[in-house]
Amino acid sequence: MNLPGGPIKPPVRALYALGVMERKLKARKSLDDRNFAVRSHAGNAGHLEVGSDSASLRIGQRIRREGREEMWDALLVECKSQEDGTLTVEVVICHPDWDEPLRIASIESNPADANAGESTLRCDFHRKRL
Repeated sequence: MNLPGGPIKPPVRALYALGVMERKLKARKSLDDRNFAVRSHAGNAGHLEVGSDSASLRIGQRIRREGREEMWDALLVECKSQEDGTLTVEVVICHPDWDEPLRIASIESNPADANAGESTLRCDFHRKRL
C-alpha cells in the first residue's frame, strides 16, 4: 500500500540505510504499566527505550553467501503475553546452512500469580528446532 509519504513497509535494504531518530521518552512512565521493557543501543545510530505488551527484535549481521554480501537475521527475540497471564521471552538463532531456526532459550514469568514461590522467573535452555 502506498501513501503520499511512500510505502508503509520499505524494502529491506532501505531499512538498513535509514538513520534512527532519537526521541526522548519518559522511561519511568512508559515502562511501569507494560509487560516488557525494551532498551536498545545501536552505537552512533541511536537508542530506543520503550515499554510494550509485546516485542520482537531481529539482529542482522553482514555475511558472505554464494559470493555475495548480504544482511542475515542471525538473532530473533520474541516477547509475548499468553492468555493465562504468562509472559514469555524466546531467543532464537538462525544460520544460513540450517533448514530451521533454533530456539536456545525460553524465559517465562507470571506476575499475576499471587501463589508463586520466591522466584517467578523460569528459564529453559533446552534447544528446540522451530
